[in-house]
Amino acid sequence: MIFKTLIFVVMAIPLILPAHTMAQDSTVKADQNMFFQTIRTNQDKSYITFSQGLGNLDPLIFEAKIAPYYLLRTSKNSKWGATLTPDIIIRMFAEESFPVRTPSYMPNLTFYRQLSDGINKNDMVHYVYLKAAHHSNGQDGSFFNPDESINTQSGNFSTNFIEFGTFFNHKLKTVNNAGEFFQTSIEYHVNIARSPELEGQYGFIRWHNNFRIFKFPKNWSLSEFVTNPQLQSTIKTTWLFGEIEDAALFDLRRRFNFSITIDYRPKVLHDVSLFANFYSGEDYYNMQFSKRINVFRVGLKAY
Repeated sequence: MIFKTLIFVVMAIPLILPAHTMAQDSTVKADQNMFFQTIRTNQDKSYITFSQGLGNLDPLIFEAKIAPYYLLRTSKNSKWGATLTPDIIIRMFAEESFPVRTPSYMPNLTFYRQLSDGINKNDMVHYVYLKAAHHSNGQDGSFFNPDESINTQSGNFSTNFIEFGTFFNHKLKTVNNAGEFFQTSIEYHVNIARSPELEGQYGFIRWHNNFRIFKFPKNWSLSEFVTNPQLQSTIKTTWLFGEIEDAALFDLRRRFNFSITIDYRPKVLHDVSLFANFYSGEDYYNMQFSKRINVFRVGLKAY
Protein backbone atom coordinates (compact mmCIF):
# COMPACT_ATOMS: atom_id res chain seq x y z
CA MET A 1 0.00 0.00 0.00
CA ILE A 2 2.83 2.43 0.80
CA PHE A 3 4.41 1.79 -2.63
CA LYS A 4 1.09 2.39 -4.40
CA THR A 5 0.55 5.57 -2.40
CA LEU A 6 3.94 6.93 -3.48
CA ILE A 7 3.18 6.13 -7.12
CA PHE A 8 -0.14 7.98 -7.04
CA VAL A 9 1.37 10.97 -5.22
CA VAL A 10 4.16 11.26 -7.80
CA MET A 11 1.63 10.99 -10.63
CA ALA A 12 -0.53 13.71 -9.08
CA ILE A 13 2.25 16.25 -8.41
CA PRO A 14 2.03 17.75 -11.94
CA LEU A 15 -1.57 18.69 -11.18
CA ILE A 16 -0.46 21.27 -8.64
CA LEU A 17 2.32 22.88 -10.67
CA PRO A 18 0.46 25.14 -13.18
CA ALA A 19 -0.79 27.49 -10.48
CA HIS A 20 2.65 28.85 -9.62
CA THR A 21 3.99 29.51 -13.08
CA MET A 22 2.48 32.95 -13.55
CA ALA A 23 3.44 34.11 -10.07
CA GLN A 24 7.06 33.00 -10.45
CA ASP A 25 7.76 34.23 -13.96
CA SER A 26 10.39 36.97 -13.68
CA THR A 27 8.98 38.93 -16.59
CA VAL A 28 5.57 39.07 -14.96
CA LYS A 29 7.11 40.26 -11.67
CA ALA A 30 8.88 43.13 -13.39
CA ASP A 31 5.65 44.32 -14.98
CA GLN A 32 3.49 44.70 -11.88
CA ASN A 33 3.37 46.74 -8.69
CA MET A 34 3.01 45.55 -5.11
CA PHE A 35 -0.78 45.60 -5.37
CA PHE A 36 -0.84 42.92 -8.06
CA GLN A 37 2.02 40.96 -6.51
CA THR A 38 0.04 40.87 -3.25
CA ILE A 39 -3.08 39.71 -5.07
CA ARG A 40 -1.04 36.84 -6.51
CA THR A 41 0.36 35.71 -3.19
CA ASN A 42 -3.09 35.88 -1.60
CA GLN A 43 -4.50 33.27 -3.99
CA ASP A 44 -5.22 29.79 -2.69
CA LYS A 45 -2.22 27.59 -3.45
CA SER A 46 -2.37 24.24 -5.19
CA TYR A 47 -1.27 21.40 -2.94
CA ILE A 48 -1.18 17.64 -2.49
CA THR A 49 -1.18 15.71 0.79
CA PHE A 50 0.39 12.36 1.58
CA SER A 51 -2.47 9.98 2.46
CA GLN A 52 -5.18 11.15 4.87
CA GLY A 53 -2.80 12.14 7.63
CA LEU A 54 -3.55 11.54 11.30
CA GLY A 55 -7.14 12.01 12.41
CA ASN A 56 -10.64 10.92 11.49
CA LEU A 57 -10.61 11.37 7.71
CA ASP A 58 -11.46 8.28 5.68
CA PRO A 59 -8.35 6.48 4.32
CA LEU A 60 -6.98 8.39 1.32
CA ILE A 61 -4.23 8.00 -1.23
CA PHE A 62 -4.06 11.80 -1.38
CA GLU A 63 -6.06 15.01 -1.31
CA ALA A 64 -5.18 17.59 -3.96
CA LYS A 65 -6.24 21.16 -4.59
CA ILE A 66 -5.91 22.37 -8.19
CA ALA A 67 -6.11 26.16 -8.19
CA PRO A 68 -4.61 27.90 -11.23
CA TYR A 69 -5.66 31.53 -11.47
CA TYR A 70 -5.89 34.17 -14.19
CA LEU A 71 -5.12 37.76 -13.26
CA LEU A 72 -7.13 40.40 -15.11
CA ARG A 73 -5.91 44.02 -15.14
CA THR A 74 -6.08 47.03 -17.45
CA SER A 75 -2.61 48.49 -16.77
CA LYS A 76 0.52 48.02 -14.66
CA ASN A 77 -0.48 50.69 -12.15
CA SER A 78 -4.22 50.17 -12.10
CA LYS A 79 -5.95 50.28 -8.71
CA TRP A 80 -8.49 47.71 -9.91
CA GLY A 81 -7.94 44.05 -10.64
CA ALA A 82 -9.72 40.72 -10.89
CA THR A 83 -8.88 37.02 -10.76
CA LEU A 84 -10.67 34.05 -12.28
CA THR A 85 -10.04 30.66 -10.67
CA PRO A 86 -11.37 27.21 -11.69
CA ASP A 87 -10.78 25.80 -8.20
CA ILE A 88 -11.08 22.02 -7.66
CA ILE A 89 -10.42 19.73 -4.67
CA ILE A 90 -10.22 15.98 -5.17
CA ARG A 91 -9.78 13.08 -2.77
CA MET A 92 -8.58 9.69 -4.01
CA PHE A 93 -9.80 7.08 -1.57
CA ALA A 94 -7.64 4.14 -0.48
CA GLU A 95 -10.16 1.57 -1.67
CA GLU A 96 -10.41 -0.90 -4.51
CA SER A 97 -9.83 0.87 -7.88
CA PHE A 98 -8.79 4.02 -5.94
CA PRO A 99 -12.00 6.00 -6.62
CA VAL A 100 -12.20 9.81 -6.73
CA ARG A 101 -15.66 10.49 -5.34
CA THR A 102 -17.62 13.70 -5.88
CA PRO A 103 -14.84 16.29 -6.37
CA SER A 104 -15.51 19.80 -5.10
CA TYR A 105 -15.85 22.28 -7.97
CA MET A 106 -15.41 25.84 -6.70
CA PRO A 107 -14.92 28.29 -9.61
CA ASN A 108 -14.85 31.93 -8.54
CA LEU A 109 -14.43 35.46 -9.87
CA THR A 110 -12.95 38.07 -7.52
CA PHE A 111 -12.68 41.85 -7.94
CA TYR A 112 -10.08 43.93 -6.06
CA ARG A 113 -9.78 47.65 -5.25
CA GLN A 114 -6.49 49.02 -3.95
CA LEU A 115 -6.70 51.42 -1.00
CA SER A 116 -2.96 52.11 -0.52
CA ASP A 117 0.02 52.60 -2.83
CA GLY A 118 2.38 50.00 -1.40
CA ILE A 119 5.29 51.26 -3.53
CA ASN A 120 8.18 50.29 -1.25
CA LYS A 121 9.13 47.85 1.49
CA ASN A 122 7.77 50.02 4.30
CA ASP A 123 4.34 50.75 2.82
CA MET A 124 1.33 48.70 3.77
CA VAL A 125 -0.64 47.17 0.91
CA HIS A 126 -4.34 47.45 1.65
CA TYR A 127 -7.26 46.45 -0.55
CA VAL A 128 -10.88 45.33 -0.44
CA TYR A 129 -12.32 42.55 -2.55
CA LEU A 130 -15.62 41.03 -3.64
CA LYS A 131 -15.84 37.37 -4.66
CA ALA A 132 -18.63 35.53 -6.47
CA ALA A 133 -18.25 31.75 -6.17
CA HIS A 134 -19.99 28.45 -6.81
CA HIS A 135 -19.52 25.17 -4.93
CA SER A 136 -20.89 21.88 -6.23
CA ASN A 137 -19.94 18.25 -6.68
CA GLY A 138 -21.27 17.43 -10.16
CA GLN A 139 -23.76 14.85 -8.90
CA ASP A 140 -27.53 14.58 -9.44
CA GLY A 141 -28.49 11.87 -6.97
CA SER A 142 -30.87 12.17 -4.04
CA PHE A 143 -29.53 14.29 -1.17
CA PHE A 144 -30.61 11.67 1.39
CA ASN A 145 -30.30 7.90 1.49
CA PRO A 146 -33.41 5.77 2.20
CA ASP A 147 -32.41 5.69 5.88
CA GLU A 148 -32.41 9.54 5.88
CA SER A 149 -28.62 9.78 6.22
CA ILE A 150 -26.81 12.15 3.84
CA ASN A 151 -25.88 10.55 0.52
CA THR A 152 -22.13 11.25 0.38
CA GLN A 153 -21.65 8.96 -2.63
CA SER A 154 -23.84 10.62 -5.27
CA GLY A 155 -26.00 13.22 -3.54
CA ASN A 156 -26.47 16.58 -5.25
CA PHE A 157 -24.57 19.38 -3.49
CA SER A 158 -24.82 22.91 -4.86
CA THR A 159 -24.55 26.41 -3.40
CA ASN A 160 -23.49 29.89 -4.52
CA PHE A 161 -22.07 32.68 -2.41
CA ILE A 162 -20.56 36.13 -2.38
CA GLU A 163 -17.70 37.13 -0.11
CA PHE A 164 -16.66 40.66 0.84
CA GLY A 165 -13.42 41.30 2.69
CA THR A 166 -10.37 43.42 3.32
CA PHE A 167 -6.65 42.62 3.29
CA PHE A 168 -3.39 44.30 4.31
CA ASN A 169 0.25 43.32 4.66
CA HIS A 170 3.46 45.01 5.72
CA LYS A 171 7.01 44.37 6.88
CA LEU A 172 7.44 43.59 10.58
CA LYS A 173 9.63 46.13 12.34
CA THR A 174 10.22 43.98 15.43
CA VAL A 175 11.53 40.90 13.60
CA ASN A 176 14.32 40.86 11.01
CA ASN A 177 13.44 39.72 7.48
CA ALA A 178 9.77 39.10 8.27
CA GLY A 179 6.36 40.32 7.18
CA GLU A 180 2.73 39.65 7.95
CA PHE A 181 -0.71 39.91 6.45
CA PHE A 182 -4.22 39.87 7.81
CA GLN A 183 -7.46 39.21 5.98
CA THR A 184 -11.05 39.23 7.21
CA SER A 185 -14.25 38.64 5.25
CA ILE A 186 -17.94 37.78 5.39
CA GLU A 187 -19.32 35.02 3.16
CA TYR A 188 -23.04 34.91 2.33
CA HIS A 189 -24.72 32.04 0.47
CA VAL A 190 -27.51 33.30 -1.77
CA ASN A 191 -30.64 31.27 -2.42
CA ILE A 192 -29.99 30.84 -6.13
CA ALA A 193 -29.61 27.30 -7.58
CA ARG A 194 -28.93 26.09 -4.05
CA SER A 195 -29.70 22.56 -2.90
CA PRO A 196 -32.88 23.07 -0.81
CA GLU A 197 -31.85 20.28 1.56
CA LEU A 198 -29.00 22.45 2.85
CA GLU A 199 -31.52 24.69 4.59
CA GLY A 200 -31.11 24.34 8.35
CA GLN A 201 -28.00 22.18 8.03
CA TYR A 202 -25.37 24.36 6.36
CA GLY A 203 -24.03 27.69 7.63
CA PHE A 204 -25.10 30.24 5.00
CA ILE A 205 -23.23 33.13 6.68
CA ARG A 206 -19.53 32.68 7.48
CA TRP A 207 -16.96 35.00 9.04
CA HIS A 208 -13.39 34.24 7.92
CA ASN A 209 -10.10 35.48 9.39
CA ASN A 210 -6.65 34.75 8.02
CA PHE A 211 -3.38 35.76 9.67
CA ARG A 212 0.01 34.93 8.13
CA ILE A 213 3.64 35.64 9.10
CA PHE A 214 6.46 35.33 6.55
CA LYS A 215 10.16 34.73 7.19
CA PHE A 216 12.80 35.34 4.50
CA PRO A 217 16.53 34.76 4.01
CA LYS A 218 18.96 37.64 4.48
CA ASN A 219 19.08 40.29 1.75
CA TRP A 220 15.52 39.51 0.67
CA SER A 221 14.04 41.54 -2.17
CA LEU A 222 10.72 43.32 -2.50
CA SER A 223 9.33 40.65 -4.82
CA GLU A 224 10.21 37.91 -2.30
CA PHE A 225 8.17 39.77 0.29
CA VAL A 226 4.95 38.55 -1.31
CA THR A 227 5.89 35.75 -3.71
CA ASN A 228 8.54 33.42 -2.38
CA PRO A 229 8.90 33.20 1.42
CA GLN A 230 11.28 30.67 2.93
CA LEU A 231 9.16 30.04 6.01
CA GLN A 232 5.62 31.05 6.84
CA SER A 233 2.89 30.18 9.31
CA THR A 234 -0.81 30.74 8.69
CA ILE A 235 -3.75 30.68 11.08
CA LYS A 236 -7.29 30.60 9.67
CA THR A 237 -10.56 30.73 11.57
CA THR A 238 -14.18 30.57 10.42
CA TRP A 239 -17.36 31.09 12.42
CA LEU A 240 -20.58 29.62 11.00
CA PHE A 241 -23.75 31.66 11.50
CA GLY A 242 -27.35 30.71 10.72
CA GLU A 243 -29.42 27.68 11.59
CA ILE A 244 -27.40 24.45 11.80
CA GLU A 245 -29.68 21.71 13.08
CA ASP A 246 -29.69 21.99 16.89
CA ALA A 247 -26.41 23.90 17.26
CA ALA A 248 -26.56 26.80 19.72
CA LEU A 249 -25.33 30.22 18.65
CA PHE A 250 -22.06 29.88 20.59
CA ASP A 251 -21.52 26.16 20.02
CA LEU A 252 -17.76 26.08 19.39
CA ARG A 253 -17.70 22.43 18.36
CA ARG A 254 -20.32 22.90 15.62
CA ARG A 255 -19.65 26.45 14.48
CA PHE A 256 -15.91 27.10 14.79
CA ASN A 257 -13.35 25.99 12.19
CA PHE A 258 -9.65 26.33 12.94
CA SER A 259 -6.58 25.70 10.78
CA ILE A 260 -2.86 26.25 11.33
CA THR A 261 -0.29 25.63 8.61
CA ILE A 262 3.50 25.86 8.55
CA ASP A 263 5.21 26.05 5.15
CA TYR A 264 8.94 25.57 4.63
CA ARG A 265 10.80 25.99 1.35
CA PRO A 266 14.27 24.39 1.44
CA LYS A 267 17.03 26.05 -0.57
CA VAL A 268 16.93 23.23 -3.11
CA LEU A 269 13.24 23.91 -3.87
CA HIS A 270 12.46 27.27 -5.45
CA ASP A 271 8.83 26.79 -6.52
CA VAL A 272 7.54 24.11 -4.13
CA SER A 273 7.36 24.09 -0.35
CA LEU A 274 6.75 21.42 2.26
CA PHE A 275 3.84 22.01 4.59
CA ALA A 276 2.27 20.63 7.75
CA ASN A 277 -1.34 21.44 8.60
CA PHE A 278 -3.73 20.86 11.46
CA TYR A 279 -7.43 21.39 10.80
CA SER A 280 -10.40 21.09 13.13
CA GLY A 281 -13.95 21.83 12.06
CA GLU A 282 -16.56 21.19 9.40
CA ASP A 283 -15.44 18.95 6.54
CA TYR A 284 -15.13 21.28 3.53
CA TYR A 285 -15.52 18.48 0.94
CA ASN A 286 -19.06 19.14 -0.40
CA MET A 287 -21.45 16.39 0.83
CA GLN A 288 -19.12 15.60 3.74
CA PHE A 289 -20.05 18.91 5.41
CA SER A 290 -22.03 17.27 8.23
CA LYS A 291 -18.90 15.51 9.49
CA ARG A 292 -16.60 17.26 11.96
CA ILE A 293 -12.96 16.39 11.32
CA ASN A 294 -9.73 16.74 13.26
CA VAL A 295 -6.72 15.98 11.10
CA PHE A 296 -2.98 16.56 10.88
CA ARG A 297 -1.34 16.05 7.47
CA VAL A 298 1.76 16.92 5.50
CA GLY A 299 2.32 17.50 1.81
CA LEU A 300 3.67 19.67 -0.99
CA LYS A 301 2.44 23.11 -2.00
CA ALA A 302 3.11 25.04 -5.22
CA TYR A 303 4.41 28.63 -5.22
